[in-house]
Formats: sequence, structure tokens, C-alpha cells
Amino acid sequence: MSKLRLSGATSSFEEIKTADAGDGNTYQVGSTVTDAQGNVRALEITTDSTTSVTIASGSSGKYFRLTGAATTTININAANFAAGDIITIHNATSSDMTIDFDANFTDTVYIAADGTDKNNSTITLAGYGIATCIAFTSAGMIISGNVS
Repeated sequence: MSKLRLSGATSSFEEIKTADAGDGNTYQVGSTVTDAQGNVRALEITTDSTTSVTIASGSSGKYFRLTGAATTTININAANFAAGDIITIHNATSSDMTIDFDANFTDTVYIAADGTDKNNSTITLAGYGIATCIAFTSAGMIISGNVS
């Protein structure tokens, strides 16, 4: 059984009951759940940009809202991602935008819907579209959403 020290607890460790404990109780620890990157139940709007943007290192779990013209480009560099990193990109305009993956994605970049290999090329994010990018290795990514 897992043990947890609750903030401000006066006794030693408190027991955490599992879902199959059978006592019908619900347990809540705090009103928000956060980690070093913020609230884990909400996407942080990292960029609300009208210009092209390069996704920075440490952006996993972030939401990028882009409100620029059709010439806006979202640059994604493999060096800024580790396996398991996830970002969400939102095109908040009626014009298509370009997502550009750098040449360091040597394990390739796939579109999830059809398995299209877009390594060393660009992907189009449709107007008012949304895309989620998941790094499956430090040099490979899969993208799902309103993309082609």
C-alpha cells in the first residue's frame, strides 16, 4: 500500500486507499494538482502570437495559440524535445499555417491519421485547426489533428 505525507500533517505517513478498497469513500488531496510546469488539469497558453514562433525547450504540456497571417510558421526543432513530450498548437485564424520540422527529426515525423511520413518537410495546419504533437523519441514525432 502506498504512503503519502500530506502537507501540514502532524502524524507520520497517511495511507492512500486504492479504488478497490470497497469502502465507497472518495479521497481528495488538495483542490488543484500542480507540478513544476503548472496546473496539470489545464493547458497553459504559452504563446498567443501573431508572428512565427519556434517552440522552445521545456514546452511539454503547453498550448500554443497562433493568431497571425497565413505566413505564420511554427518551427519545431528536435533538439527541444525528449521522448514523451507533448504540445498542442491552435491556429486561431481562417488561413492555413505551416508547421516546419527541422532536419534533426531523424526518426521521422508521422501524421497519425494516415501514417504519412513528413520527415524533413512541412505540415499544413488548417484554418481554425488544432494539432497535438507527441515526441515518440528525441528525434521522432507524431502529429494528430487538422493537418495535412
